[in-house]
Formats: sequence, C-alpha cells, structure tokens
Amino acid sequence: MNHYVIKGHDYDAFRDAQDELDELRVDTEDISAICDSNTHPLHDFLTNHVVKIIKSECVFLAILVVSAYFAISLGAIPVTAIIIATVVLAMFSIWVSGMVGSDLVRYYSLCKATTFGEKHPLVLHIEIEEGKSDILKKVVEKRPQLQMQKVY
Repeated sequence: MNHYVIKGHDYDAFRDAQDELDELRVDTEDISAICDSNTHPLHDFLTNHVVKIIKSECVFLAILVVSAYFAISLGAIPVTAIIIATVVLAMFSIWVSGMVGSDLVRYYSLCKATTFGEKHPLVLHIEIEEGKSDILKKVVEKRPQLQMQKVY
C-alpha cells in the first residue's frame, strides 16, 4: 500500500477530488481539522477511522451487556465470571483508546511533516494500492491548484 497526501486551499477542487476518489473506491481520510495551526475542539479531531473504531467498540459493549444481562438473569454465570468480564472489558477499552490515540498521533505527525504550519490547509490522506497510483495522479492532474505528495 502506498500513502499519499493531497493538499491545497481551493475547497471546491479539494472536495471534487475527494468525491472522485471515493467513487473509485479509494481509501481517503480528510484530516484538514488536525492539520490546521489553530487549536480545535475534540470533535474536529474525530476522523472517519476514529469514528469507525468507536462505533465498533460501542457495538461490542452493547452485545456484551445484553448477553451478560441474560446470562445473569438465567443464572448461567457466577459472580466471579462477572468480575472477570469486567476486567476483560476494561482491558478492551484501554486497547481501543490506544488505537484511537495512535491513529490521531499518526495523522498529526503526518500533518506537521507535510503542511509546515500552513494556515487552514485542506489535507486529504490517501491509502492506495500500487497499481492504482495512476488513477490518483490523473485525479490530481485535473486540478492544478492541488499538490500531491507521497508519504511514508
């Protein structure tokens, strides 16, 4: 997998490129909020990957709570199993928090390395297979106001 960053300041060209890449089923992530030189509230740092991780954890927790409720109400599990499940749940939450944190740190360091403190840049992180790199280059060539840079 190759990783690229498309950046620019023209919003319409940026969104057109992102929409075209999404139609081509290319993995894109708009990390513009993380790359800005100003401080932001936490919700601006929630990228799509982070939201997917959080949704997965919430679904897992809901399934775990419902199944534990039925197991307890039927008397199928003892109290020690509840304690063990709580410890496992806590460890799982710590693991997910680490995944979210590492994702945000990775994007933040990527921004600092590519934007050099620009004010309000539009930045799109792209993960693409080696064979599809030509598609990405064609999309960017249509929009001369955007710059593409290979990262990693």
